[in-house]
Amino acid sequence: MRYIHSIWSTPSIDNKAKQLHNYKDFNKNFYSYFFSALLIKKMGYEIDLYCDEKSVELYSLIPYNNIHIVDFDNEGISHKFWMWGKIKTQSLINEPYVHIDGDVFFFKDIIGNKIFNGEYDSVVQNVENSYTMSLDGFKIYYPNSSTPFKKYFDKYGIKWSEFNIQGYNAGVVGFHNIELKNKYIDRVTKIIGDLSKETNINEIADKYIGINVIAEQALLYHTLNINKTKILEILPYEIIKNTKLKWYETIAPDLGFCHMLGVSKYRNDIILAMKNKINKMFPTQTETLNKFECKYL
Repeated sequence: MRYIHSIWSTPSIDNKAKQLHNYKDFNKNFYSYFFSALLIKKMGYEIDLYCDEKSVELYSLIPYNNIHIVDFDNEGISHKFWMWGKIKTQSLINEPYVHIDGDVFFFKDIIGNKIFNGEYDSVVQNVENSYTMSLDGFKIYYPNSSTPFKKYFDKYGIKWSEFNIQGYNAGVVGFHNIELKNKYIDRVTKIIGDLSKETNINEIADKYIGINVIAEQALLYHTLNINKTKILEILPYEIIKNTKLKWYETIAPDLGFCHMLGVSKYRNDIILAMKNKINKMFPTQTETLNKFECKYL
């Protein structure tokens, strides 16, 4: 059973959040990746990292089972599509897997063998629509941000009217059905490849801030549902619908799951909380934390 982390460092070079939120640099991602990986290994599973050459030295401090070096920049995808690192990584995997973001934490073994034994075709975090998000947030990230995609939806025969525009949060995404995975990856790669060729892609990304959500999460929802597959939701829709974002505060922790919101992982108080958790739960890793902070911060 294999879990996956991925890192594409190029987008961080031109990320406005880096300036807006007053944190030194994206090396601070290390804390969440470290804690996330340790929790997976604590449950007895393997976890691999797919990363570019710029990231190898730093992240080799984390006890991954394997580290795979990937050239994420060789296909001409705009770095405005930061989710490309996850898509490219999944394109390279041809056996059942679960990819988790570096700020996703499993405190309980929610998935178990359900993906790896074929009980489900795929796993996702949760449905995102106007019932599970704030209405304003949903409009910004989904309906409004779908505008630049519409001509490419038509080009590739994607009919949004079949399910409307909503998505699956891909903080957790994995497949047992590799043919289905390939369909999803192929769709995303073609569309963001076309959009990356737009001469004004930087302006598009600034205007439609949810372009990564549409490309990764809305296409995931559409692909899985149009193919009528068996989908495991970490946070089941029947439980979280009509809660807006309140599920994040109550339901997710009760299930033993956490996906940190936005840039919260860069806040000093959150970093301190992660460090305290690591030192308490994994005392043999305190030296690794010290090495990281001495060399990279």
